[in-house]
Amino acid sequence: MPTNLLNLIESHAYQRLFLEHLRWSRPDMQSLKVMVDESKTLTAVNVSSYKGLRVWACPELPSSSDQVAVDRAIAKISTDRIVIFHNDEKQVWRWPSRIVKGSSTTTRLTSHVHITGKGNPKLIDRLSRITLGAREDLTATEVIDRVKQAFDVETENESKRASKLMASMYSALSTSSIPEHDISVTLARILFLIFGDDTDMWKADQFQNFIINHTEPDGSNLADRLNELFTYLNTPPTSSRPIPSHLQGFKYVNGGIFAEAIELTSVGSDLRAAILDACGTDWSDISPAIFGSMFQSVRNAETRREFGEHYTSERDILRTLNPLFLDELRQEFFDASTDHKNARKRLRALRQRLSKIQFLDPACGCGNFIIIAYRELRLLEIAIIEKLRELSGGRSVFTEGQTTLLLPGTQPKIRQDNQDSLDDPTPGVTLDNFYGIEIDEWPAKIAETAMFLTEQQCDLQMQKRLAFAPERLPILQQATIVTSTRENPQRGNSLRLDWNELFEPDENSVVAGNPPFLGDNTRGVDQKADLQAAWGDSKDLSRLDYVTAWHAKTMRFLDKSVSVGVWAFVTTNSITQGDQVPRLFGQVFADGWRIKFAHRTFAWSSEAPGAAAVHCVIVGFTKEKKTPARLFTYPTPKAQPVESSVENSNAYLLDAKNVLVEKHSTVLSPELLPTAYGSKPTDDGNLIVEPEDYADVMADPVAAKYVHRYIGAKELLHNVDRWCLWLEDMEPQDLQRSPVLKKRVAAVRDFRQASKAASTRDYPHHHLFRQLAKQDSDYICIPIHVSETRKYYTVARYSEDVIASNANFIIRDPDGLQFAAMSSGMFIAWQKAIGGRLESRLRFASTLTWYTFPFPALNDKQRAEIIVAGQRVLDARALYPERSLAEHYNPLAMAPELVEAHTNLDGVVDRAFGVTSTLSSDEERQRVLFAAYERMKAFSPASTL
Repeated sequence: MPTNLLNLIESHAYQRLFLEHLRWSRPDMQSLKVMVDESKTLTAVNVSSYKGLRVWACPELPSSSDQVAVDRAIAKISTDRIVIFHNDEKQVWRWPSRIVKGSSTTTRLTSHVHITGKGNPKLIDRLSRITLGAREDLTATEVIDRVKQAFDVETENESKRASKLMASMYSALSTSSIPEHDISVTLARILFLIFGDDTDMWKADQFQNFIINHTEPDGSNLADRLNELFTYLNTPPTSSRPIPSHLQGFKYVNGGIFAEAIELTSVGSDLRAAILDACGTDWSDISPAIFGSMFQSVRNAETRREFGEHYTSERDILRTLNPLFLDELRQEFFDASTDHKNARKRLRALRQRLSKIQFLDPACGCGNFIIIAYRELRLLEIAIIEKLRELSGGRSVFTEGQTTLLLPGTQPKIRQDNQDSLDDPTPGVTLDNFYGIEIDEWPAKIAETAMFLTEQQCDLQMQKRLAFAPERLPILQQATIVTSTRENPQRGNSLRLDWNELFEPDENSVVAGNPPFLGDNTRGVDQKADLQAAWGDSKDLSRLDYVTAWHAKTMRFLDKSVSVGVWAFVTTNSITQGDQVPRLFGQVFADGWRIKFAHRTFAWSSEAPGAAAVHCVIVGFTKEKKTPARLFTYPTPKAQPVESSVENSNAYLLDAKNVLVEKHSTVLSPELLPTAYGSKPTDDGNLIVEPEDYADVMADPVAAKYVHRYIGAKELLHNVDRWCLWLEDMEPQDLQRSPVLKKRVAAVRDFRQASKAASTRDYPHHHLFRQLAKQDSDYICIPIHVSETRKYYTVARYSEDVIASNANFIIRDPDGLQFAAMSSGMFIAWQKAIGGRLESRLRFASTLTWYTFPFPALNDKQRAEIIVAGQRVLDARALYPERSLAEHYNPLAMAPELVEAHTNLDGVVDRAFGVTSTLSSDEERQRVLFAAYERMKAFSPASTL
């Protein structure tokens, strides 16, 4: 698709681009001629439109001033537009970005330049965002919002700058003697005041002018003035209260933002400069997700790790909330809007449903999930009111039996008993139904403030689209953010708090968020105690991640409801891998939950600079049984997801039955042999012969007798030469006859005797490896980690005289069956399904992935066929002896002979599993494997660990 789009762009086939590929509508206006000066006329052609939003193309590339002149002429007949200026070498896409300042609106033309012959992924991405679905029927406002999100780089740049501005203010405050607590309160208040300047809370730029006109340039009175303003904003107005001239225009705020009494001391000119710098940025349309980024930018890495903080991007938040409940609501809106007979009734019912939704993020950080959930529900409610108004015949309302024109800025008077009148536009989605729990006071304060600011953003949208918005000051409603306090430092500990103190859950309850990511090796003593408390004393935690405590708490919370809601968390992908899966999902499924949707492993991203690299999954749960599950798969961790609808998603996020695979202490299949670790030297390198030492060792005829090829992880995968001294059968006199052996064994003895481990110090045989695993037959050598891009698990077969190190697993393989089984498509499909991972790389684990592999019992014919097919794989590799194992299995460069040999092996193994058709994907094999495991487990005496 990108190549096709770029070809159309560079051939200037804009009408085909928008009509055939982006699915917009045909043009609806004539060409426009614009005289830019006395001798020059430019022509703009309307190439496409969508409900009033039009695309214009000008087959010339004039100066910037002439581009502005053409845009102004088009603006007179097409308020919302994209204008493309172009010649053969270059084109400029322009879009009017609107900036609201107070009660006025200014427009800036943004520019998106494309040079012919150069790739332009940003432009392709923008076009993909404004591509309409085959069944989509958006309102004009909705499509304008999409274009704005795609093309409005002004907003994107402002959001990035906002994070740096907050960091500057923090730095200015932290140089004084102000306590950390007071800094967090002050920053939240300044953010509120700056935001108020840009969102019609009071006169435009009132706070900015207050700083400019009523504080000294050196900042000497800045602390006093801010203290005075904070107190004023928290004081209810009375008729007798005198209002100083420099405070006139500010409004009583109420709520918790200015309630706490703090006293700023001298702060200096740096803070004043930072505040004024921040006031120069437009905050009215900044993405709510940036508030968490602003917080993270002023916290050090150690603090973030202590709390397990990972701030989720808006993209990933919507990947969670959309399939959890927002997509369903939007579909209901579409269905109701197109139900001509019952549209009003269904739209009113939907609006009522929105007003009842209670949303909880039980580890909310700076509130990004709550912010975006609230924003999306508000915008949907505005769209519902807009549609009801349209169904009522436009913008007319009925009051007291007469028709009144609804003018901008006026509030309609509604007769509630008149079902044909315009429905009451007062928002039913309120902050009162949004809750967060956060252990750290600072992000909690940001979340509390940001929720009110997001409400203001939504009100601006409401004013623009409905010509009405409620007055929000003084604050009467606000989100509930529970956090720790000085008096009660455990108050914000979500895992100790009774969530029912917040609200009683019902069928409209939604729990979602991004709890802390801490594995069993990074959680502290207190966090382990929290985890145990969440699961209960009887639960064996083993390697359960800290994040699973929120799963336990959510299940217990929602199960108290007669009709439960839905829930979802962003987590590390480890909860769907390895032995965590049965420990977590066994309880989830036992409690009646099923997976409603899931995003398979992807690379987590944050709005914050320097964000950590984490591989995540998102899993949402419901008890509703009828609708199919939605699975989102990522071809690579950073790619865009591909959605599929499946009958059932199991705990491994596969389209298969809910089978949970636990570790086995013995091999499940009667055909497979147990694994062992390779030989461990514990020798400080003295029993190992490196390439640079090989010639000297081989020059010693006594030592040369004991030199064996030595295979570690690097040697296995990349054909690196390395050897070892294997002295298990050494003749005693040889140690004295060989200077090489004598010197090296003495060095091993000295190294071991200095060990802190008593078992190593007491080991008497210093000429031997510390752990011996030399084989008496051919064997296969297995790397612990393999790239997730491999089509087959990369193993090699060696003769008994080759020594494998403990960096690999080994399995005796006298006849080649073990090699064939592990080299099959069935095994790597099983490994990918249930095995653990390091980031996204596959991690082999004997008791989990090999001992549980449901390889079937074979008859003599099947056994012989599989062994022969495995040997053909080895023969195909031997055709290219210069290639390493890693090179043989490069997914983009496998030799045709090797591909053919593996295809043949897969066919033979698949038939042994009872498959009669050709399997072409891991997913198809995984369905076969889970069914086979379930059958074998039912009749096998193999025990689980």
